[in-house]
Amino acid sequence: MSSKLTPSVLIVDADHQTRAIAATALTTHGYNISTAEDIAGAIWMAANAEKTIDLVICDCLVDQHTGLEIMSAIRSIAECAEVAAMFMSSHQTPDVILRRYDSTGSYHVKKPLDIELLLEIADRSLWMPHLVNSHIEKQHEAQSLAAPHAPFDSVVYPSPINTSSFAN
Repeated sequence: MSSKLTPSVLIVDADHQTRAIAATALTTHGYNISTAEDIAGAIWMAANAEKTIDLVICDCLVDQHTGLEIMSAIRSIAECAEVAAMFMSSHQTPDVILRRYDSTGSYHVKKPLDIELLLEIADRSLWMPHLVNSHIEKQHEAQSLAAPHAPFDSVVYPSPINTSSFAN
């Protein structure tokens, strides 16, 4: 079983080769991977995962279902309501990408996959502030801590120590 800190990623694509390439690259870099070839498999994997899915990487069109439809179905599962999304497609026109980012706050990569770009964007997708806050809340609830935590974007880090006031 993987650590709670290991990101869990679901890859949804009808193309076996794309799923295998993405899964191998992400597994090699420490991600816990599940795959699905259609919407039914994606919903089943998300609902029955051993731990909450942190990121879904989904093709823009899988067996007559758009990536947005698949993400909507996955996000209808309570544990996956705020899951990060990343879309991939063989076609990449700027206006479609901008509309998708504006409507979902998700990233888009072009196929065939550039492995370095896939890894960079997967990592970036997992660090969106609302997702970090959601994970902190889940950990807080699981540990039954008495005091609430400070939201990620409101944390104030201490200023550097002024060493000039120290005596030698």
